[in-house]
Amino acid sequence: MELKNSSQKVILLLFPLIINKFNFQSGEKIKFFDLGRTRKEKLREKNFPLLSGEEIFKLVESNYNQEVQKLIQHSPNSKLLLVNYPYNEQQLTSLNTELAQVGKKINNIVLLNISNFELILSLKNEYLICPICEKIYQKEEVSKENEKFICPQDDEYCFSFADIKNFTDFIIEYQLKNTEQIIKKFLSENKLVASSIVQLTIQKKEDIFNGESQKNLLKVIEGL
Repeated sequence: MELKNSSQKVILLLFPLIINKFNFQSGEKIKFFDLGRTRKEKLREKNFPLLSGEEIFKLVESNYNQEVQKLIQHSPNSKLLLVNYPYNEQQLTSLNTELAQVGKKINNIVLLNISNFELILSLKNEYLICPICEKIYQKEEVSKENEKFICPQDDEYCFSFADIKNFTDFIIEYQLKNTEQIIKKFLSENKLVASSIVQLTIQKKEDIFNGESQKNLLKVIEGL
């Protein structure tokens, strides 16, 4: 296969979903790979199958490499931001292989941290993570009769509160473990040191909801 020009930058943006109140908008210079939207489109193709229990956990195992490649091909002059995809080391290996076939690779990783685990616990007590759009919502905001969770953005799906609480616990632990593995693999394959990873840290809850974190993040991305 003919390799294409590799000047386009592909950047992996990693952050815990428990802080996901971001509203990233693609523009001419930067394109965001929206995993939530892509997941919803793929589920729609399957007529929105009912999901419950551990079936919800398995959503993180889905492969979206083809969708990433399409976005690359359609946006050759834009930076491509992969938001929390790939999810694990195996997906990273698979994606790297396919990107190499078109002369691309992940050029940078931007990691958004939370300053302490107490902040994570505080957020988890107040918010739930939707497994479809992957954004957080206050528990009171999505409270429905009969203990059901309906995402404000994805009302085609209805989950039990128990399943969403379990998913929230699961994805927080899953990301903590797998983000570290992804970064180690990226550094090893590119012969880089840890300081090569661009890191930002959220110190307080207010920065998540007042837009400050997103503003700072976009400034960093624009400079890469």
